[in-house]
Amino acid sequence: MKTRLFIATIAALACAGGAYAGDGTGPAGTGPQGVQQQDQDRLQTCSPDLEQDRTRLRECLPEEVQDAVQDMTQAREQYQQQICDQQKELQGCSEEDREQLRDRIREQLKDQAKDREQLRERLQEMRDCLPTHDQLMEQAREQDRERRGDA
Repeated sequence: MKTRLFIATIAALACAGGAYAGDGTGPAGTGPQGVQQQDQDRLQTCSPDLEQDRTRLRECLPEEVQDAVQDMTQAREQYQQQICDQQKELQGCSEEDREQLRDRIREQLKDQAKDREQLRERLQEMRDCLPTHDQLMEQAREQDRERRGDA
């Protein structure tokens, strides 16, 4: 009797917990989208202090990989410092300064869009220059025929 009550209680708790976590009605930030946003925030703002000491793993890595990891760590620190500086600068800005910043960002976005368009065009040109799979296969068949003496 006690085991049936225990199993029924566990089953009810499991169902309630699954419904609570899955429907997004839980506390703020516990739905699937909230968790993803928290993970993204955590990844962008993690500090080098949070890195674990992985000496054995790092000793096994080649020198180039260790240098690359160090470079990436320094780049991350610089990026995070830039974010902090920009946030501090933004807090002390007037509305005119903010409008100028918005204009600069718009210009940068336009430049990035132009660059992406140029990359697309260059990629299309490269694709046009390369032979298709069918053309390569036909060339391979012709070479095979020539080797056999069929042609």
